[in-house]
Amino acid sequence: MIDGEICSCSALRQATRHLTRLYDAALAPSGLGINQYAILARLNRLGPMRVSDLAGRLVMDRSTLGHLLRPLEARGIVALHIDEHDRRSRLIGLTASGEALWGQAHSLWQDAETRFARAFGIDQARELRGVLKRLERISLQSPPP
Repeated sequence: MIDGEICSCSALRQATRHLTRLYDAALAPSGLGINQYAILARLNRLGPMRVSDLAGRLVMDRSTLGHLLRPLEARGIVALHIDEHDRRSRLIGLTASGEALWGQAHSLWQDAETRFARAFGIDQARELRGVLKRLERISLQSPPP
């Protein structure tokens, strides 16, 4: 530890929980949490994709993604279809209701994003996103013995 601080992982998790509260509260009128919003946003931007590909893009394991998708599917927000190019795969995509909900939720998300940027600083928020993207890309695997 550096100067008696908590470890990097704990500090990041605590900050994430703090920030998640802001976004979850902002998204509450849509009935979505930030994790479900992230799914809808990715599907809105990229279109239907295999569940495993979506999990990879969200840096999430398939079982966690499945847990988040089930209520969205039950609400008719997303739908699973057999991939016509590979009948063994299933594609997940937004329904018309899902696209409409994403539009509503996106404005709520944008309000939260604006609140965060104003409180944290616009340049600092941009820099933070860059640092976090770099963190996503680095390999932290231990070298083989």
